[in-house]
Amino acid sequence: MKRIISIISLGAVFACLVSCNHTKTTTEGTGDSTAVAEEKVVEPEVEDHQLTIADLNLNDDNIFTVVYAISDDGFVNVRESPSAKAAILDTLWMMFHGLGNGVLIEDQVGWSKVSVGEHVGWVNNHYIDYQRWYDGEGDSILVAAKDETPLYGENYADDGDYPLFTTVKKGTILADDFIIHNGYYNLLTGHDYIFIKLDDAVIVEKK
Repeated sequence: MKRIISIISLGAVFACLVSCNHTKTTTEGTGDSTAVAEEKVVEPEVEDHQLTIADLNLNDDNIFTVVYAISDDGFVNVRESPSAKAAILDTLWMMFHGLGNGVLIEDQVGWSKVSVGEHVGWVNNHYIDYQRWYDGEGDSILVAAKDETPLYGENYADDGDYPLFTTVKKGTILADDFIIHNGYYNLLTGHDYIFIKLDDAVIVEKK
């Protein structure tokens, strides 16, 4: 009788081991599936950083500035280097229709580095003046939003797009005196305007 009980006991133990092992495998399989599901983390969408006044570079050299001649003869030579003996590359004219034809790149003592048309050169500070649309008094600041933000001039042909006036780097302070009209930011003058597409600039509110 004892022998029979022992055999039955051993059989029960074996059956238990098989059942427990099957349960463990099933549980582990479910556990692995659960673990994979738990490890799959969905990253939250990150919103674009909203620029604030603290993000802006308001130094003079980062403010969009147009230059024009004020000499008696109405123009100034744009030279290859800051010297009256340097080669002449182009001409900076007096203000025409309320707008200069050069863009300030760098202002130094005595000379300024400017962009005129396709040329970059130097003009004598004694014969030029400056034109800006930012003076720090406005409630909203217009800032260039692209690496090479295009600015456009007047289209006198009334056919096609506005012609390119110049490009400026991303983050350039464009204006705090502007209007929005026909899909463009407008920088106003006495006659000719400068135009920036709405997607090419952002407005930062002073708070």
